[in-house]
Amino acid sequence: MRNQKPEQNTKPSLVTLDGGSTRNFLAEKYPCSVLYSAQAFERVILHFDGDSFFASVEQAMDFRLKGKPIVTGGERGAITSASYEAKRLGIGRGISLRDAKKICPDLVIVPGDYLSYSIFAERMYAIVREFTPLVEEYSIDECFADITGLDVVFNKSYEEIALDIKKKLEASLGVTFGVGMGPCKVLAKIGSKHRKPAGFTVVSAENRADFLRTLPLGKVWGIGPSTSIELAKLGIFTALQFAEKPRAWIEDKKISKPYRETWLELQGFYVKELSLLHEAPHSIIKSRTFSPPSSDRAFIFSQLSKNIEAACAKARRHKVRSGEIRFYLKTQSFIYKGKDIPMPLPTASPMEMIRLVAEFFDDVYRPGVLYRATGVSLKTFKSSANTMDDLFGLSVDTEKTAAVFSVVDRLSHRYGEHFVHLGSSLEAFAARDERAKKTLDIPCLGVAR
Repeated sequence: MRNQKPEQNTKPSLVTLDGGSTRNFLAEKYPCSVLYSAQAFERVILHFDGDSFFASVEQAMDFRLKGKPIVTGGERGAITSASYEAKRLGIGRGISLRDAKKICPDLVIVPGDYLSYSIFAERMYAIVREFTPLVEEYSIDECFADITGLDVVFNKSYEEIALDIKKKLEASLGVTFGVGMGPCKVLAKIGSKHRKPAGFTVVSAENRADFLRTLPLGKVWGIGPSTSIELAKLGIFTALQFAEKPRAWIEDKKISKPYRETWLELQGFYVKELSLLHEAPHSIIKSRTFSPPSSDRAFIFSQLSKNIEAACAKARRHKVRSGEIRFYLKTQSFIYKGKDIPMPLPTASPMEMIRLVAEFFDDVYRPGVLYRATGVSLKTFKSSANTMDDLFGLSVDTEKTAAVFSVVDRLSHRYGEHFVHLGSSLEAFAARDERAKKTLDIPCLGVAR
C-alpha cells in the first residue's frame, strides 16, 4: 500500500491560509502530526455511516419487518432509531411513542437489541478491514478508513474502491450505508451525511467550498450547539465562513485546539489522525426494562441473569475478564438499589457471576415491591491473555469454562444472539418470545421482536 509521499515531491507543501506562511504555525501547534494540504498530497479518507442502523438491523434480522415503519427503544419508552419508512412519515428521535402511534397506527415498536447491534458493528469493521487495515471504529454504526494508495493495489479509482466496500457491506449486512470520501476525516464525514440514505459523496479540495458554503456550522462534526451559538455571535454561521477565517483571527479569539483542528480540516488538511487502537472498555453496562413491572422473584432474577449473559458476551468480544460486578434493581417508583461484588478471579463467565449474584440477591430484592428493570455493570478488567495460577485451582476451572463459552460465542455469531443461553435466563427469554407472538400481528399494541 502506498503510504508515503511521491518521490518527486519529498516535502509536503502547505498552502498559504492568510497571506503569510502557515508552516511554522502548524509545526508549532501540531508537532506530532503529519500535515499535508489536499493539493500537495492526496490523503483519501472514507467515512461509513449506517442508515438508521438499529432499525435497519432489526429489519435485516426479521424479514417480516422489511418495508414497514418501525422504531427501536420500546424498552425505554423513547425512540432510539427509526426506519426510513417511519422517517418519511415524520417519526424520529424526539417524538414520544404515544405521538408516533397517532401519526402511524401501523407503527412497529421493537425493544433495543444492543448485543445484535454490536455484532453487526463488528462485522462492519471486519468487512472494511478486508480492504485496508487502517480502520477507526468510531461508533457502533460508523467507522473511518484510510485507503490512500489502494488505487495502485487494486488498479481501481478511489471512487470505485469506496463503492466496492459499500456494496459488500450492504450485501453482507442487509443494511445501507451513507459513504463520504475526502482528504480528511471532517470532510469525509460531511460527505457521508450529504445524501441519506445509501448515498456516496466525494468532498474534494476542488468542490469543498461548494459543500461548506451553505452548511450550518452546527452540522459540522465536533462543533456542537453551544459552540455554534458563540461563533454566531462573532458573525460565523456557515462552515465556509469558519474555514476562511485567517490564522490571526483564530489566535486572537483564542480558539482552542479541537476547534483549530476542525478549522484546518475544513480547509482540506489532514489533522485528525485515525485512532487505530482498540482499547478495552472501562466498564460494560447492560440494563433492560421489562413491562409490565413485576414483583416475582424468579422472573426478576431471570431478567438479571439475561443481562449478565449479555455483559459477559461483550467482555469476551473485547477479550477481557472482569474482576468486579455490580448489579442493581430498579423499582416502579424509579428507586435504584444495588450491590458491588468482587470476583475471586477475573472472569467473563456468566455462570460464575450468576452464582455469586444469587448469594447476594436477597440483600437487594424486597418481596412485594414492583420492579421494572434490572442492570449489571462489569469493571476492573484484565486481559484474557493474562491468566494466573491460584492456590485452590480456580484458574483451571476458569479456563475450562472459557473454552465452553468460546463455542457458545461461535454459535451465537452464526445463529443469532443467545442461540444458547443459561437455564437461569430461561424465564426472561420466554417472556420476550411471548411478547413477540402477541405483537407482530398487532404492531402498535406492544413491543415486537
